[in-house]
Amino acid sequence: MDPREKLRKGVKTRLIVMSLSTILPIILLIAFDLPFFKERFVVYNDLVFLRYAIFVLLEGYIGFKIYRYIRFFCDVEYADLYALRKTDERLNFILLKTNALAIKIFIYMSGIALIIAGFFNSFVFYTLLSVLGAVLVIYLFVYIYYSKKY
Repeated sequence: MDPREKLRKGVKTRLIVMSLSTILPIILLIAFDLPFFKERFVVYNDLVFLRYAIFVLLEGYIGFKIYRYIRFFCDVEYADLYALRKTDERLNFILLKTNALAIKIFIYMSGIALIIAGFFNSFVFYTLLSVLGAVLVIYLFVYIYYSKKY
């Protein structure tokens, strides 16, 4: 199989997964706004804004990734640049050092947990928010360190 065709298949799979992942936060927001949940759980006023801000950031990131994947299929020059970046050894080494799959999953799940925690407890929400912020700052510093080192 041609490496470009293999890359095209992977991008198509990621596009489908990202398109489906836009639905989960929307379903959570709609479900927790139902009267059943409002009667059972206290909704803190200070967390409403932050919950929606996290939702917008999460959906914005997913939308940006979808835009890049669609652009891969529509723009030949961008597809060539994307293929070059995916096969560049230096960039792959940097990504290998910084982009562990567990960290990515943790960041996505923390975003969803923040939306859910906004409905239940402000202490849990702020704790998750600070942990997520610390992980993102550490991730940024590790990426900068390895990009300067190699």
